[in-house]
Amino acid sequence: MSKILQKFLIVNLAIIFILSACRKKEFDEFYGRPETLADPIYQQLQAKGNFTRFLDCIDKSGYKETLSKAGSWTVFAPTDAAFTTYMTENNLTEINATLASAIVRYSMTYDGEKVERLSDNLTAKGFVKNVGFRRRTVYYDFVYDGIDNDGKAIKVIAGNRNGAYLPTDFNNKNLPYFLSPFVTFAGISALDYNYFYPNTEYTGKNVGPGKIIEQDIVAENGVIHIVDKVLTPPQSIDQYIGTKAQYGAFKSLLDKYVSYNLNTDITHRYQVLTGKSDNVYAKNYSILLGFSPNNENYLKEDANDAQIGMYTIFAPTDDAVEAYAKVLLKYYAKNRLQPGNYKAQLNELFSLRSDIIRDFINSHLYRTTVWPSKFNTVNSFLGEATKLTPANVVDKQFLSNGLFYGVNAAQNANVFSTVYGKVNLDPTYYIMKQALDVLGYAIPIKTASLKYIVIPIPDATLVSLGFSYDPFYPSSPIRGDLNILRRLLQTHIIPLGDRAVPNFATTAGILETSGGEYIKYNNGFFSSAGTEDLPAVADKSIKIDSVATAVNGADAYAAKVLMYTVLPVSKHIEKYGTLTTDPYYSFFQYLKNNVTLYTAATGAIQGVTDGTSYTVFIPTNAAIQAAVTAGLLPKLANGTPNYAPTDAGDISRVAKFIQYHIIKSTVASDGQKTGSFESLLKNDSGDAAKVTVFTNTTNTLTLRDVTNTSVNVLLGTTDRSNVLSNRTVIHQINSYLKYQF
Repeated sequence: MSKILQKFLIVNLAIIFILSACRKKEFDEFYGRPETLADPIYQQLQAKGNFTRFLDCIDKSGYKETLSKAGSWTVFAPTDAAFTTYMTENNLTEINATLASAIVRYSMTYDGEKVERLSDNLTAKGFVKNVGFRRRTVYYDFVYDGIDNDGKAIKVIAGNRNGAYLPTDFNNKNLPYFLSPFVTFAGISALDYNYFYPNTEYTGKNVGPGKIIEQDIVAENGVIHIVDKVLTPPQSIDQYIGTKAQYGAFKSLLDKYVSYNLNTDITHRYQVLTGKSDNVYAKNYSILLGFSPNNENYLKEDANDAQIGMYTIFAPTDDAVEAYAKVLLKYYAKNRLQPGNYKAQLNELFSLRSDIIRDFINSHLYRTTVWPSKFNTVNSFLGEATKLTPANVVDKQFLSNGLFYGVNAAQNANVFSTVYGKVNLDPTYYIMKQALDVLGYAIPIKTASLKYIVIPIPDATLVSLGFSYDPFYPSSPIRGDLNILRRLLQTHIIPLGDRAVPNFATTAGILETSGGEYIKYNNGFFSSAGTEDLPAVADKSIKIDSVATAVNGADAYAAKVLMYTVLPVSKHIEKYGTLTTDPYYSFFQYLKNNVTLYTAATGAIQGVTDGTSYTVFIPTNAAIQAAVTAGLLPKLANGTPNYAPTDAGDISRVAKFIQYHIIKSTVASDGQKTGSFESLLKNDSGDAAKVTVFTNTTNTLTLRDVTNTSVNVLLGTTDRSNVLSNRTVIHQINSYLKYQF
C-alpha cells in the first residue's frame, strides 16, 4: 500500500472517530442518565445506612433488581429500629424468605407518589382530591390448601370479584393510610384511627399501625416514605373469620353461599410454578351476598375504586347467633325442624327458607366503610343502618379488604323486626310475603321509621282465592289475577303516620289503607266494604285473633280476609235510601231520577271513575227539604221535593247539587285529612268547586262550603256516616253544601 493511501486512510479514520465521539456525546447528553437524577430506591436505602434489615428482606424476596432500576413505586420503608421492635414483639431471631417477601411486597404500592398526592384517587377521568385512604400493593396471596363443600382437601384461590374470579387479576391486598386531607374529608378523627390502632399516636401521616417519620424522598424509580413500623399484610375478612372459633356459627352460614369452581388458567399456572399436578379451584361467594369476604378488590366500578372504599362486616359471635336464632326459628323449630341445637336447626332452615338466612347474613354486611364514629349513618346491603353500637363490639380489626367488628349481638334487621318481619318469618304467610316482595309493597312496611299495621293473609286463604307462588316462573312467580291481589294487599296494609297502634280489643274507629280505601274496627272485629256487603250478619265483620307489636307498628291477625266491594257507589247509597224512613232516601231519589248523572242499568254515577277515591256527603232528609225550600232543588206544588223533574233547568240544578256533595278524595273521621278538596262540580271554564274539611278528629268532622258555611258530619251511633263503599266513604251531614255557580 502506498504511503499516500495510508495517510488518506489515517486521516479519514481520525475524522470518523472525531465525528463519532461528538455524536456519542450529544446522544449521552440528550438520552443519558442526568447527573442530577436521584439514585434508585434500593441504592438510596443502602446509602442511608439504617435500612439493613429491610434491604436484607429485599434481597431475600428477589426485589433487589426491581428496586434498583427504572420503574415507579411508592415504598414505605421501615427502619432498622422498627425491625428490632417487630422481631422482639413477634419473638423472631431472623426473617425467612417467605416473611421477607410479604414485608417487602406489602410495603410497595404502584406508582410513585408524594404524600400530598396519596389522598387523591386516580380515576379514569383524572384525580379526585382527598378521597383516598388505600393503595394497591404488590402483595397478593396465591394458591392455598382448602376444604370443599364435601369436606375434600383441595387447592384453592380466593375470588377476586364479588361472585366471580378473573385469572387476569392477582387480588392484590391494599395498604391503608390515614392522612389529614382524607380524615378531614371523611369527617372522621383520631378516635377512628385509634379505635383500630390504640398503641400508635395519630399524626395525620399514619400508614396502618405506623407513622411516616420522613416523607417524599424522590428516587429514580419512585418515592420513599420512611415509617417506624414493619408493615405486614393483614388477613382478609374471609381469612380472619375462618381462624376464629367464636364466629363459627356465622361462618357456617356464610359457607352456604360458597362454591368452588375449577379454574384451568390458575391450575396451569400453579402446575408450571410448582411442578405439582393438583387442580386449583376458585372460591366464589354467591352474588346474593352483599360482597365476597375474600375479594381484595372493591366494587370495580372504576379501576382504582379500592383507593376510596372497602367493606365492613359485623360478625356476631356464636352466643349472639344462638340468641337471635330464637327469632329466625320461631315459626319453624316446633313444627318443621328436627329437635337439636340451634346450628343444626339453622342449617335445616336454610334448606326450607334460604332467603331468611341470606337476609340474616346481609344485614351484617356493608358495601362501604363504617367508621366507628359513624355506626348509625351508613346503610347495610339491606339498606338500613346498624342498630348496634361500639359497646356491642368485642373484637375489632382493620383487615386487608374491610373493617371487621366482632359483636355480642346480632343485627335486629328490619326484615325481621318490622311488621313485614312477621309475614316474612312465618311460613303460614309465605305467598303473601312473596307477593309483597314481587309487587313492590315490601319496602315501606319494612322501613323502621314508617309506622304500619299489617293484617296478614294466610296461604290457605290466598290459595282459595286462586293465588299461588311458583318460582319456576321467575318473571311472574305470583300466579293469579294480580290486579285483584294488589287491591287485596293494599286493603291489608294500613299506614299509621304518627298515630299509635289502636286498641283494637276495646275501641272503635276507622283506618285508611294504603290503597286509599277504609276499613273499620270495633271491639275486636274488623270490617271492610266487601265484608259489609255479605248477607249473613256473622260474615259482615271478622274477628281479630291477636295483635303482635313490631318496631314500626303491629300485625293484627284474623282468620278471614278483608274483601273490597265491587258494587258501584250508588248501590251503597241505595242500601240506605230505598224506604222513606231511610237516612239517604231523599238524596238517592234525586240521584236515581237524574238522567244526566245516573245510569239505572249499571248504577254508575257520571264523573265517578272506577279506581278513583271519593267521599259522598249526603244531607239528611230534613236538610234536603231545607235545600228544596231554599230553591236549590226542584219542588212540587205543595213544597215537597220533586224527585223527577222534567224541566232541563231543574235537572241541571239537581245534578249540580249532587256533584257538589261528592269530593275527589276519601275523608273519614280519623283525624288525618283536612284542607280544600275538589268536588265533581265544575263551572263553564272547567274549574272545580271546592269543599273544605275544616276540622277532623276521631269524633268530629266539620265541612265548609264556598259560602264559608259550616256543615257537620253526623257521627252518632245511629247515624249513617263512615259507610264504606267502592274506594269511597259516605257520610251523613246535618245540612247541605251550597255552591255559587
